[in-house]
Amino acid sequence: MSMLKASAIAGLVSLLIGGSRFFYETFMVASLVPDAQTPIWVMMSLITSLFAVCLSFPLCLAAVRILSSQAAETWPKRIRNSLILAALTAVIAWTARDLTRMATMRSALLDSASPQTGSERLRELASYQGGPGYEIDNRIASHPNTPADVLRMLHGRPGQVGTEILLAENPNTPDDLLRALAAEPREEPWNKYVQESLKENPRYKQVFESEERPADAAAEKP
Repeated sequence: MSMLKASAIAGLVSLLIGGSRFFYETFMVASLVPDAQTPIWVMMSLITSLFAVCLSFPLCLAAVRILSSQAAETWPKRIRNSLILAALTAVIAWTARDLTRMATMRSALLDSASPQTGSERLRELASYQGGPGYEIDNRIASHPNTPADVLRMLHGRPGQVGTEILLAENPNTPDDLLRALAAEPREEPWNKYVQESLKENPRYKQVFESEERPADAAAEKP
C-alpha cells in the first residue's frame, strides 16, 4: 500500500476517534448545560480531542502499514508491531470509555430535568459525581418529584449557592430546611438572592406566618 493511501486511511480513523469524542461531548452533553462555564468545557474538549487525533494518527498509520504488509517479520518487528497495535487499542478503549461516561452524563442531565422522572431516580442522581454535577443538583433541587430527604441531602454542598437558591424556591422544600436557608449567614450578593427566593416561595410564607401567630397571640394577652 502506498504511503499516501495509508496516510489517508490513518487520517480518517484518527479523525473519527477524536472527532466522535468532540462531537458527543460538545453537541450531546455540553449543549444541555446553559452555563457560563460551557465555553471553557468546549475548549477543553477541543484540546483533548486534538490530542487524541495527534496521538492516534501515527499509531493508525503504523497499524495500516503493518496490516497491509505481506513481508515476513522477524521477532523484534513482531514485538514492535504488537506494541503499536496494543497502543492503538488503548487509545480506542480510552475514547470508548469517555463516550460511555458522557452518555451516562447526558442521561443524568436529561433525567434530572424531565418532569416524568420519579423520586427513586432523582435520589440516585443526587449522588452523581463528575462533570456538571452541580447542574444536576440544581435540576434536582427544583424538581417537583424530589423527596424531602433528597432535598436535605443537596443542602450545604460546598460552592453550590445556585442549588441553595433553587431549594429556597421549591415549594416542596421541608419547613426546617427553609428555616435553615433563611438563617444561615452567607456572603453578599448570595444572601440577597437566597432571601429573595425564599420570599417568592409560598411555602415559606406559610412557615413564617405560622411562627408569627403564636408571638402575636402572646402579645395580645393582657
